[in-house]
Amino acid sequence: MRTLTGIRRRTGAFRARAGAALAVLVLLGSAGTTVAAGPSTVSSATATTAPTGRFAEGATQPERLAEELRRNPVYVSADRPRRLPRSLAPDIAALAERTGVPTYVLALPAGDATLLALVRDRLGEDGLYVLIGDHSSISASAFGVDVPDEEACRIALYGTPYGAGPLAAFESFVDAIASGRDRAAAKADELYDRYHKNGKPDLYISSTDRQNQNLLLGLAVVVIPGLVLALGIRLSRRRSQSAGKKKSAVPTKPPAVTLAKGSGEGSGKAAAKPKAPARTTWFPARRRGVLPVTTMAAVAAAVAVVLAAPTVFPQTVDRPDLSVTQGDLDARVEEVAAGLAAGPVYQDPSTADLLTGADLPAIRQRIADLAPKGPVHVLVTPTDGDDESGGDRSILLARVHQRTGQNGVYVLIDPVSGRIDLDTFGTDQDAARRFRGLPSTVLYPEYRSDGDLRVVPRLNRTLDAVAAARPSEGDDPANRDAGLPPLRDNRLPGLFTSDFGPGIMLGTMLLGTLLLIAWLGIVITRAVLRSLRTRAADPSPSPAGPRHATALPSVRQLRAWAATDVRELTGRLAAVGQEAPGRARAWDCLDAAELLAGSGSGSGDRCPDEAAEAGRLAAVLVLAQAGLAALQGHLHPTLCRLNPLHGEATGGRVPGWLVDLGVGPRSTRLCPACRDALRRSGANRSTAGPATREREVTERLLRLPAADSRTRTAWDEAGQVLPAAREGLETLILRARESASVQ
Repeated sequence: MRTLTGIRRRTGAFRARAGAALAVLVLLGSAGTTVAAGPSTVSSATATTAPTGRFAEGATQPERLAEELRRNPVYVSADRPRRLPRSLAPDIAALAERTGVPTYVLALPAGDATLLALVRDRLGEDGLYVLIGDHSSISASAFGVDVPDEEACRIALYGTPYGAGPLAAFESFVDAIASGRDRAAAKADELYDRYHKNGKPDLYISSTDRQNQNLLLGLAVVVIPGLVLALGIRLSRRRSQSAGKKKSAVPTKPPAVTLAKGSGEGSGKAAAKPKAPARTTWFPARRRGVLPVTTMAAVAAAVAVVLAAPTVFPQTVDRPDLSVTQGDLDARVEEVAAGLAAGPVYQDPSTADLLTGADLPAIRQRIADLAPKGPVHVLVTPTDGDDESGGDRSILLARVHQRTGQNGVYVLIDPVSGRIDLDTFGTDQDAARRFRGLPSTVLYPEYRSDGDLRVVPRLNRTLDAVAAARPSEGDDPANRDAGLPPLRDNRLPGLFTSDFGPGIMLGTMLLGTLLLIAWLGIVITRAVLRSLRTRAADPSPSPAGPRHATALPSVRQLRAWAATDVRELTGRLAAVGQEAPGRARAWDCLDAAELLAGSGSGSGDRCPDEAAEAGRLAAVLVLAQAGLAALQGHLHPTLCRLNPLHGEATGGRVPGWLVDLGVGPRSTRLCPACRDALRRSGANRSTAGPATREREVTERLLRLPAADSRTRTAWDEAGQVLPAAREGLETLILRARESASVQ
């Protein structure tokens, strides 16, 4: 690529030295080192081939990485083939060409901008240095080129969806570099604001999400067609009236009120019994064609759910398709084997220096001293779930042993966690068992505030265990299982699998619940509508207490109330049928009230005797109220002892203290309103005083205007008719008729 051309490579020639031994040493240790002779052209960055694993004695991590970049400007670590395989190097190189400047890419498990600066110092080339780190993070530093590296890193951080993978993050970075500084800065600010407002979306769904989708599909494939079918069944039902109902439903207006009380009462001839109306019959039927159409619609709804599912849930994978090859899985083992062929200690070029140049001579000397126990090999390389072994250290050591073909002791040191592992192959020594018996502080590092893993002292303790090993034939066979765990398939479970069956069961229960709720709603709605229709057909109010509750009415009030109630009673009698319940009682009350009212109207609207007039009007009012109550089914024969205007006395007998105050006899009764009032006032209590009781009687007892219009008379002493109410309604009706006949 244009951006990577001009990378200097060194070619050199070596001159033979005087000593043959020195020549051999130069060939073994320095043959791979080249010296710059002049620029050469690299057509494009290609995949990083497996490095030889041989570096200069005591080379640091920046020096090792610089050497890798001299071979190829794109270096991908072999430590994480399941997350970032080395076979992606050509794709990374193709993206790097779009930056427009020389670009060097390192894909490592860990690193930062400081590492990039050190690598650039060792490499000595200007350009854009990029580090693709763990979790697809991007770090970059520009040396000698003007590119928006910081803005591009922000765009890759805030603009790459979760789970998109390292290649997608690097592509976002490259596009930002190519867009220029102004556009990159504006986009970085926009993505930053969006990230802090809404976060980053997930590019892929998980297997759990697919299970939830299948559960939802199971619900939909049952509930939606079920509701359609239930609605169709409901619509297909209709109510048909019988032929008799097709006649006019408007009832003929009954005749004006008649004085006939009913069959055999008050008339010489029983009134003709009206013919009962034909009973309205209803029967359920079906609308033809609705049910078949509904069934087809339900089937169509189920088919629509099935066909629409791939469009609504189009996801098929849960992570990027990395296409990991066998070469990716073998790359690190090849590097380790090549490194161990050059010496007993191998340090991964992509990790920090765990064993420094000052430590290595002593370690090599100890390893040489342990040769009788079996060759000792020390590997410094990280392990985790994304490496070729899936984090299984025993498999990694078995693969290295298989590749080198050398029996012996293999020690694995993780430069990230500091953990030390040991395994032996074909040594017939118990070194592995002795290693497992060491304290945990040797296998695992202790926590230190300075972060020092204290690898060298712990490694010496490990080598001490090897030195103390004793023969144990067959304790460590050479042939071990070195098979790798299978690669994780990124394909999601298919639709209509996994939780689809439980979704159907849950959908069935949900459908039943919804139908039950709908049925209850229909039943309640019908009951409410039926109640409203009943009230509309019979608007007569139900008694909610005394209609005229005052205990001190005036003659004018009594006259107005009596006229109103008599008219209302007359209208109600005209509206009910001849066989209506309570009609006979209501007719008797109306008859007596009209007779009594007519007896006092012969000489004008007012009678000379004010007290007699008040008693007569009160009696008319009591009779009219009793007639109205009879039409509503209230046929109690007694009236309230304190105030007959309150109506029927269903509140129990009068208390004894009322009899002592002259309100008796004991057989008379009270209305519920008077009973409750006496209870609330405390007059019924045994501790109540005479003054309290007299005050309650004065407030509740009906008192009518006297002859002088200034005083009041108790109702049971007002006139000749009204006092008969103490003995009951029938006595009052009879007394009213007798009084009218006499007059």
